[in-house]
Amino acid sequence: MSRFADYEPDRHGVPDPAVVLRAAVPSDVDGILAVAASRGPVAFGPRVPAWVVEPDRRVVVAVSDGVVGWGMAAPWAGFDDVPDGLYVSGLTVAPAARRHGIGERLLLDLIGWAAPRSDMLGSVINATNGPSLDLHLRHGFREVARSDSFAGITFTGGVGVLLVRNAA
Repeated sequence: MSRFADYEPDRHGVPDPAVVLRAAVPSDVDGILAVAASRGPVAFGPRVPAWVVEPDRRVVVAVSDGVVGWGMAAPWAGFDDVPDGLYVSGLTVAPAARRHGIGERLLLDLIGWAAPRSDMLGSVINATNGPSLDLHLRHGFREVARSDSFAGITFTGGVGVLLVRNAA
């Protein structure tokens, strides 16, 4: 199974009204880790409990009989290869819940959270993840650079794409 959704830009599902978005709470950690694991090994797992309660970070979950998606926005600073600012990361929807607009709802939540806090919102995405690239580009992100690593993140099977969205 691919770590990412198959790239089918003309295939769309029906939004699921049973899915609710909300800020993550400590009891969501296991669900977040399960969804994250759908993309491969989760090295950041031990940090997630602190992330969900950190005031300068937004961790949002999509819930329908458990966590079916998650994402976060958090400050990144001090890296030589990306500008300081807020960054989207971890945006993942469980494979069985894909194609129902959940990723878009998660991204829009993070954009809304970041807007009053920063003039810039960034994201670093694997270049082989066409669905995520298209999603970000539809919502005002623009490609700034490509590299085999950004902010210490390496991209097995592809290169990374640094995307930036400036506040309107």
